[in-house]
Amino acid sequence: MASSEIPKANLPVSARLIQTAKTAQFSWWLGHVTSLIFGTLCLLNYFFKPAASRTYYYLAFIGACVSYGISVYKTYGPPQFTLPFLQRLIIDENVQYIVLAIFFYTQSPIIVTLVPFYIFSIFHASSYFRLTMIPLLFPSVVSELENSRTSAPGSSAQLSIPAKISRFLGTRVGSYYSIALKVVSIWEIVVVFLWLSLGALTFQISFFAPIIFVQFLRLRYVTSPQTRAAFTNVRAFLDNKLTPPTAGPKVPPAVTKYYTIARNYVITIGDQLVNTPNRQN
Repeated sequence: MASSEIPKANLPVSARLIQTAKTAQFSWWLGHVTSLIFGTLCLLNYFFKPAASRTYYYLAFIGACVSYGISVYKTYGPPQFTLPFLQRLIIDENVQYIVLAIFFYTQSPIIVTLVPFYIFSIFHASSYFRLTMIPLLFPSVVSELENSRTSAPGSSAQLSIPAKISRFLGTRVGSYYSIALKVVSIWEIVVVFLWLSLGALTFQISFFAPIIFVQFLRLRYVTSPQTRAAFTNVRAFLDNKLTPPTAGPKVPPAVTKYYTIARNYVITIGDQLVNTPNRQN
């Protein structure tokens, strides 16, 4: 939702800031900044100051709820209690994540669930800062970067610090965003799902947590190519470790047997989820 629209450069900085602060995009950005700041504090204090980490955890999820809520409202407007409207909501990525954020906010802190929101906030906050805040505060940055791109190779044109920051953020976001999506998808499947499942089995986490998260993964599998690719990568890794001929000699045959049964069941469910919409269209 990051926007490159900024107020006119001939206005004073204070006027430009006020105009920008009135936009939904700015509130969306503040939500991600909140999630990023308190997510960082939560992770840093997790082992040393658990009480403070708990507070930061909830504040980070409040930021996530704000940012995703604004995205949903900007896309769909006021709620409509109609079946087509609800069907559009269900398959929307922002809706899926805000529902998950609200649910985890109501639970005791589960630190691994914060990681995907934290990673997304890094990229969304950085993109908005680069595209909107830097040009708003330093209007000359746009022309600096444009001149730098069109200058002859080997030119000694010196960029200002804001322009260097803008270029750095643009390069890093472009280079690592697709990698981050892959990391988040695998993290959700392997770390979050297993953590919630084990926590529920040991009565440390609500039984509703893995159930709701499975529904989330089902929707992500249908709507997200990254999630489907992550399932494929996880399956390839486990096949290599647990099934012949690549499985190690210490892997018990029973483990291979039950893994194969579970894997085939998940594959069948996944195929049904992907193919059902195609049969209905």
